[in-house]
Order: sequence, then structure tokens, then C-alpha cells
Amino acid sequence: MPGSPLTVVYRGRVPHPLRLTGLVAVLVLTGCSASAPAASQSTAPSPTTTAVTSASPAASSASPSATTAASTTATKPTPSPSTTTAPKDTRTAAQRNQPFTVNGIAVVSKKHPINAAYRRTSVTSPNGLTKQTRAALTDMVAAARKQGVRILVRSGYRSYALQAQILASKIREYGSETLARRYNAAPGRSEHQTGLAVDLWDGVTWGVGIRNTRIGKWLWANAWRYGFILRYPNGKEKITGYAFEPWHYRYIGGADAKRFGANTNLTLEEYLGIA
Repeated sequence: MPGSPLTVVYRGRVPHPLRLTGLVAVLVLTGCSASAPAASQSTAPSPTTTAVTSASPAASSASPSATTAASTTATKPTPSPSTTTAPKDTRTAAQRNQPFTVNGIAVVSKKHPINAAYRRTSVTSPNGLTKQTRAALTDMVAAARKQGVRILVRSGYRSYALQAQILASKIREYGSETLARRYNAAPGRSEHQTGLAVDLWDGVTWGVGIRNTRIGKWLWANAWRYGFILRYPNGKEKITGYAFEPWHYRYIGGADAKRFGANTNLTLEEYLGIA
């Protein structure tokens, strides 16, 4: 969609240009949750776009065909072959400036937090994603666009301090800390702090209802091709610690994402043997 410069929209913050190569994106820092836990429909301002050139990440494989999720062929999800016993998180409080890592994959969750001293590496601006994540996302967005699917970025990197603000805001909004924490991570327990996670939508539908939209179905069927997985699948809250979030995708790299394949509810914890 050629046009004018892309805009990052911050609620309560001054907007600024987002130059994400090949990516049609709108970034709104609202936490991982919808405005309410239930599925909702909302109309967002149409973002302007710019014609750019996509980079090819190492995570990308052949471009996906224009098939539906039902006809997508993918490898059957399997646990990581190098994991024989459940790894233990033995980090001290001081060592939480680095994430708990299993087979080279960082795990950030309620059980495996990082602290405010954690610093990302290989970061791109202004959305704060790592270079590998940004490149893979750029290619995925371009591939989806060719198939008539619009992917926008609602949220990318969030700092420890910003995550604390978001959680406090959601607790006030929901009127329940327990409910707010089902969809919103406490600071240090959000993957967004790593620059490896993104919340995606189509600019219209936000909430659990995304799973029934073109973007929701396309991502579930094809995100693995670009190194991304659905991080919080339906029915796996007891394992992941968070309710179903069909908008939240995590970059883990092409080789590992291929083992997840299409349309799977396999969790990262199950894959790494730490469920």
C-alpha cells in the first residue's frame, strides 16, 4: 500500500515516524490485553503507509502459498530433541538481568522473570524489536499483504517501567487485579521487554475475536514459516500463566518454529520441556 510515512500511535504520547522496512504498522502501547477481556470490535484510524523494500531474515523459508489454514502442510509439533530432562531456572535475583534460556531460547514469564537491568542486544529503532525479529516480521507482513491480509503492529518493545504503568492502568480499568493479570504481565514478566514479541492485528478487530478474522487465521497457519509462534494458545493458561491471546506472537527462529508448524496449540514451555 504505497503512500505517506507510517505513524506510531502512542496513547497519551507524542506520535513519531515508524520506519519499519516493508511493514505496515501501528504501534499502540496498551499492554497485551484488549480494552476488556472479552472479544471486542473497534475501528482504528487508518494508518498511512510507505513503499519500502523487505529484508530476508534467516528465519524465513519459502513464501507460503495462498492456501487457507486448513490446507497448510506443516511439520507435526514435537518437543525439542535436545531436551531430555526438565531444565531448572537456577538464576539468583542478581542474575535476572539475563533471561532464563533453554536450548538458546529465552523464556520470560511469571515463573521466569527478568529485572529492570536487562538490556536487549541487536536492537532496532523506533519500535525496539531485535534485528532478527524485525527482519522476519517485515517479510511476514509482506507475504501476508500479497495474499490480501493486512497485518499491523499494535505493540512491540515495552520497558520494565512502562509495563508497570500498563498493569496499574489495567487494574484500574478492570476493577480487578486478578482479572488484569490474566492478560497483562507484571514488569519483568513480559516478553515485550525482550524485543522478541509483538501484538498484531488488522486495525479493526481487537481482542479474542481476532482468531476468527483473516489475519488471525493466516497468522496461526503461517507465522511459523517466519520464525514466529502463537505464544499464549487457547486452553493453555495453566501452563503459560496467561489467558488466550491470539494477537501475541513470539519470534524464536525458523528452525524451532518449524517444529511447531501450523495451527498448533503447543506452548513454548511444552516444547522446551519446562511446562
